[in-house]
Amino acid sequence: MRKKDNRIKRRDALKWIAASGAAAVLGHSPFVSSVFAAEQTVRIGALIPLTGDADAYARQMRLGIDTAVAEINGSGGVLGRKATVEYRDSETTPAVLPERCRELIDEWGAIALIGPWAAAGRKYAARFLSERNIPLVNASNHPGGFCSLVLFSLGPTTSQDGHALVRYLDEEEQIKDYFMLGSYPSWQNTMFRQLRLPMYQRSLHVHGQALTATGERQFRPIIRWIQETNTASVLFCVMRKHGQEFLHQASELGLLNKLTVGWIGFNDTLVDGLTPEELKRIVTTSPFVASDPEGGVPDFVARVRSQHGSNTPIGYHALTHYNAIHALKAAWEKSGEVSAEAALNGLRGLSFESPTGPVSMDPENQHATMPIVVARGSKDGLQIVKRLGPIDPDPGCSI
Repeated sequence: MRKKDNRIKRRDALKWIAASGAAAVLGHSPFVSSVFAAEQTVRIGALIPLTGDADAYARQMRLGIDTAVAEINGSGGVLGRKATVEYRDSETTPAVLPERCRELIDEWGAIALIGPWAAAGRKYAARFLSERNIPLVNASNHPGGFCSLVLFSLGPTTSQDGHALVRYLDEEEQIKDYFMLGSYPSWQNTMFRQLRLPMYQRSLHVHGQALTATGERQFRPIIRWIQETNTASVLFCVMRKHGQEFLHQASELGLLNKLTVGWIGFNDTLVDGLTPEELKRIVTTSPFVASDPEGGVPDFVARVRSQHGSNTPIGYHALTHYNAIHALKAAWEKSGEVSAEAALNGLRGLSFESPTGPVSMDPENQHATMPIVVARGSKDGLQIVKRLGPIDPDPGCSI
């Protein structure tokens, strides 16, 4: 991923600093910035989970980022400059992020960062980046509750996935009884807490909640508990592939044909490995479904597959990370220059067109309003059953 022919080495930066009489420290100084700026390359860092059992999401993030960069460079770049991306492993471990951010900024010269995948990582990375005045564009699911001057969110919040899904199941499918099941990361735990009060106000009943260890594959004890509650729907939030085991085991124990699985975060990358009978039990809300025939989605899907293979599954993380690169480009063009400060200024209140429709950044909280759809599983994968239109992020914080 590092290419020797397109990056300035640390020792070269040190020579420049020494020439300026400031060789003692390599921090993110004007001297280091001038070295990288002289290269006329737009350097964007990306924090993705290359290890930690989330490689499928890392691939989706790269699909979107790499497609956007190729597209931008093929049409003249950003204000005449070529864009380049350097990846670092976020490991799904938030504690490593300050060091990864430091590497990308001080050693490689990034002026904007994208990521990470784990929701808690937004805080670790943003707090480090706020000291450097470097923007962080996050494009994965999270529960809100954290705002920062340097954080810009293009990923779905609880308002845009969990609340939207419950409203649909209540109003369209008349489901009143629920069981909540997720893995233990803080995002799912916080999201379920956020869902409970609005569900109570709708006279909906939550008959139980379970949070498993990350990577858990044995769901039979929980399935027996669900059977005893006689509930009609499970609000399910297990993001990794092993979540399929719940459907396999629910089918084996005779529960699945009585159940609607409201799978928060389900996407096209999770379709392979599920039977048609299992797929048709799944309902989800999402900012993107690859089978969508409207707007710019067919063209986006075709461009991704032309670069990465005709059978490549494309989930919403590809779309949101594609949007992240284009949001940065639009911000720099809005500001009329390429720098970290210009990105920060341009992203605030930014509106831009994405393949699914307009996306706008709320200047009060720097989270995006975006179009959301309801989709059901089928033998042909996810299919849209209702368009909910643009939904505000309502992250519960402001800057």
